[in-house]
Amino acid sequence: MYLVTGATGNVGKEVVEELLDAGEAVRVFTRDERKVARWGDKVERAVGDLARQETIAPALQGVRAAFLLPVGGAEGIEHVRNFLAAAQASGAPRVVLLSSISAGAPTVQLAKHHAEREHLVRASGRPWTFVRPGTFMSNTFQWARSIKADRVVYNPHGDGKTAPVAPRDIAAVAARAMVTGDFLGQALEVTGPELLSTPDQVEILARVLDTPLGCVDVSVEAAKRRMIEAGMPPPFAAALGELIERIRAGNGAVQTDTVERVTGRKPATFEAWAREHARAWTGD
Repeated sequence: MYLVTGATGNVGKEVVEELLDAGEAVRVFTRDERKVARWGDKVERAVGDLARQETIAPALQGVRAAFLLPVGGAEGIEHVRNFLAAAQASGAPRVVLLSSISAGAPTVQLAKHHAEREHLVRASGRPWTFVRPGTFMSNTFQWARSIKADRVVYNPHGDGKTAPVAPRDIAAVAARAMVTGDFLGQALEVTGPELLSTPDQVEILARVLDTPLGCVDVSVEAAKRRMIEAGMPPPFAAALGELIERIRAGNGAVQTDTVERVTGRKPATFEAWAREHARAWTGD
């Protein structure tokens, strides 16, 4: 039995699918059973909340490994503490923590939060693997509104490049780490197969959608203002601004072979992934 937290998120739901495809027994940890109804009787359900330690231990009974996906910020650090305390009490399993590639060099606030979570897991004495993805391809779903309205993407990253990775490929690495002990004590840095700037991705997306798209450079400050206007808490917008600055300065250009090395399959290209999800930007 394998436990998946965050099973309704971009990566968590794909971890469930990967485990089910492999024929494994899966239990999902959720605050709302209705949100995991899509799997019917294919999964067990454990209702609880990482903010409530007493709900975690029952979910860990009989579990070989758990995928831990805490929320962002300081709250996520407390979630990790709660989970580890429950795991210690139940004698339960190895932990596969979804972290961030930035945790390896925690120079900005969000990276420091990820590094702190990793530190807590290491210090717990539980067997662990860290899955450290880079930029998610699914982040580009945020462009849908401006693409539909104006056929443009507003770009605060300049010409800085990353190697965006599909959530399914992150999940495949995590699922493999859960079912095998081959990656215990390792931090697996997960990226896609190509270094791309935002203008590169917009060019690819225009080809996929068969629609001319513009790419309009904006300042990091303007991007933060837009985030706050959209309802993001100012401290989180400021933290994301720090990451954007790093990418803009060329510090996001990291590419690894982890997906193929761990799973035996090549990671999706941005174009292949975009074709699969084209409706996200068109609404068709």
